[in-house]
Amino acid sequence: MNAAEWRALIEAYLDGRLSAEAFMRRFVEGWRASGGAVPRAIAAMQVTVEAFEAQVNEVREEGAVNDDELRAAAQRALSNLREEPAVAPHTFDRTRAREDIGRFQIQVAGCAGLGCVIAIAWLALCVLQVFVVIEWVQLTFEWPALPSTIVGAVLAFVPIIGNVLAFLGATEIWDWPTWLAALVFFAAPAVTILSGWSRWRRYGPRG
Repeated sequence: MNAAEWRALIEAYLDGRLSAEAFMRRFVEGWRASGGAVPRAIAAMQVTVEAFEAQVNEVREEGAVNDDELRAAAQRALSNLREEPAVAPHTFDRTRAREDIGRFQIQVAGCAGLGCVIAIAWLALCVLQVFVVIEWVQLTFEWPALPSTIVGAVLAFVPIIGNVLAFLGATEIWDWPTWLAALVFFAAPAVTILSGWSRWRRYGPRG
């Protein structure tokens, strides 16, 4: 029932076209059918209707219960209904809500899964680049292991320089094909950076 229908029901009761008991039954039916999604004025009146219903059920006789309080509540509700916008309140759709939540969970799970793949790929590339650069520094300058490790680890994380040194180490020391070294140390980092940036712009820091 929308606001106009509630007003018509209350007016029928106040005008004497419906008895208090008939109004009570229609009110309860409308309340149950709406699932509680009713105008504020009707929600405020529901307690009074429940109390009147309890008295009627106890007496079990039509017209035996004084309906002064119910009539006063109906008059207040009618006055408040006239002040509310004549727009039907939206009923909460549980089925649609569950479907929306399900789609949201799938989307979040997919985003989180893709983010994990990107993070793992980026970490693997960093570790590989560090090892290659350290070995290149050690063999090129013939340094001991400790200084080679320190200098190589620092250089590996310098943008462009680390990629170039890793490329040289992979092709000169590990005998990788040029295309493979370029793919791993230039193309793959660029793809992961661009992918991560686009995801950040789309989903924000919490994506």
